[in-house]
Amino acid sequence: MKVLTDKKREIWKGIVNKARADGDYSLEVVSFARSRKLIVIRWTASVAAAILVICGAYYLAIKPLSSPMLHESVLAQVYQDTTSHTTLTLSSGEVIVLDGSQAKSEDVAELQGEGGLDFRKLESESLARSVQTMETGRGKQSHVILSDGTKVWLNANSKLQFPGRFSNSNREVSIEGEVYFEVAKNKNQPFIVKSEHNHVRVLGTHFNVRSYPTETMKTVTLLEGSVEVRSADMSKKLTLKPAEQSIQQGNEGLHARVVTNPEAVIAWKEGQFYFEDADAQSIVKELERWYPVRIHLKEHDETKRISGRIRRDDSMKEVVEMLRFFDIEVSITER
Repeated sequence: MKVLTDKKREIWKGIVNKARADGDYSLEVVSFARSRKLIVIRWTASVAAAILVICGAYYLAIKPLSSPMLHESVLAQVYQDTTSHTTLTLSSGEVIVLDGSQAKSEDVAELQGEGGLDFRKLESESLARSVQTMETGRGKQSHVILSDGTKVWLNANSKLQFPGRFSNSNREVSIEGEVYFEVAKNKNQPFIVKSEHNHVRVLGTHFNVRSYPTETMKTVTLLEGSVEVRSADMSKKLTLKPAEQSIQQGNEGLHARVVTNPEAVIAWKEGQFYFEDADAQSIVKELERWYPVRIHLKEHDETKRISGRIRRDDSMKEVVEMLRFFDIEVSITER
């Protein structure tokens, strides 16, 4: 095994010390191979921020930045974005800030925790008949219980459009970004989720929809029950079983694959980033939806793929150190 550089020893020592501070002394010896060999590291949940598996090595070159690079002492104070908000936009155009605001209209819905709403007790008839939009900002997640009892969680930079009360004929919502659903069962009233590229039709089930405008790949992942996924033009249809995922990317059309660990797909709901065979640029986009910074990748091998987890409550400095340990160098500037 190749000897670690002094810098990597220093970083790893910090990881071990962090685990010990959390009362965890069970870290195992790190073993890894360099240059196109699989890198494996084993540790426990207290250091889940570290990336577990990475394929290949990255070669670095400094690029000029338009904004001053943030020093590591500053990055230690950078956590998830707290300047953005979760909002509810009514059909009238009125925008209600759901987090950080003291006054909430009783006519809108019952508040359930920070940024969460329960529409099962909606009193306003005008709101019940109209479509509303719930939207999360950078570094924000939220949840809502719809009028039928369906539970919905929104990831950062995501949007959900829904009626205050569903009609008798159907239950239909629209989404953008990443949204997880636990649909209340009703065999007489299908639940339909519309996004730019596909429609999902269910009666009662648990599934995750990922459809960010900035990403070419759109996915629907089924955790429980059964769902029917159609392309937006209705020309193609798939029926998913648990642990299956529909994929639509560019002009490749709609197809399905088996997901070995479907629970990992909704790791964001439990406070973690989860990456599986992701390229470095995809990781950067995900991190930028959470932290109030711009992340600049230094020159890297675009063919390499990365798998692993990072905790969402870590500081930007900790995230950078985890990436650096595996030879992924980034520069951070203010947003």
